[in-house]
Amino acid sequence: MKTQARIRRTKVLVIRLGAVGTECVKNLVLGGINSIEILDDSVVRDVDFASQFFLPNDDAIIGKLKLPLVEDKIKELNPAVHLTINTSQVDPLLTEATYLKQFDVIVASELSKEQIMKLSKTTRELNLPLYVTGMHGTYGYLFVDLIEHISQKTFGESTVSRKANTELTKSKTIVDVKRNQKEKTDLVTIKDVYPPIHEIFTSKNINKDVKKKFMQNYCGPLLATLALLNIPKPTNPEDIIDLELLKTEALKICNNLEIPEKWLEEEEYIRDFSQQAFTEYSPTAAILGGAVAQEVILYLGKEESPVNNVMTLDTLRARMPIYQS
Repeated sequence: MKTQARIRRTKVLVIRLGAVGTECVKNLVLGGINSIEILDDSVVRDVDFASQFFLPNDDAIIGKLKLPLVEDKIKELNPAVHLTINTSQVDPLLTEATYLKQFDVIVASELSKEQIMKLSKTTRELNLPLYVTGMHGTYGYLFVDLIEHISQKTFGESTVSRKANTELTKSKTIVDVKRNQKEKTDLVTIKDVYPPIHEIFTSKNINKDVKKKFMQNYCGPLLATLALLNIPKPTNPEDIIDLELLKTEALKICNNLEIPEKWLEEEEYIRDFSQQAFTEYSPTAAILGGAVAQEVILYLGKEESPVNNVMTLDTLRARMPIYQS
């Protein structure tokens, strides 16, 4: 009931309504979020019909502003949700405090690295939780900055003593334990502290905190994602990113994060990202958009610790590992 009450008074801003944004909005609307504003100044492209199901199936709308064409279709999912659209230019509003502070949660996709940095700096200053997501064909990512998150959960008996001020990880601490002697349970309060998103690109903790065997098997998509964010998005979504350029950027990321270059598995992941960069696949969008919406609901529920603070998706290998920067 407490979670439902929070959901029904939460105002979410969704920046960009691409494939992932479409899936995220669908799940948030069906979940009963109080209000959603979608900010997107883009026009419809022919490639959008393959993965953005709110769009009318009509070639005549190509080149027209996207949001007015999908507004009514989204409202049909749940008339109880207050939906507004904003077709203003996105970039200036990423640093507009007066605008952003109207909302309780911000979800952004399809942003450049520069835009991510500007937005995350502003949301930090305003103490606003931020989710940044994107996809590249069969791959996707989620960066999370909730600044600080408090959750409470009831646990049964355990042979391990639960005590306040116990550090579980470098970012997670038990801050309070209330014992119910009658039911022999503990109500445990946990605080998660989040590093700023910009640290994802420079942190050495990924190398230190994760076992090498795990990293060798899973970190390729993370390194390729970070490398791709250093490369400008091509005007034509069907363009292939230069393989050598992407490889060079990925090796720079390895050096910055102090990760062995051999963990990149360049022949596999770099080629995939070069060919799939910035493309939208419906199955990937469904998984990633659903996961992002679930994380927002989890944050509002305050019973579990949300992702802290990086998650990647590899649909080909059914992997969704979480990293801490």
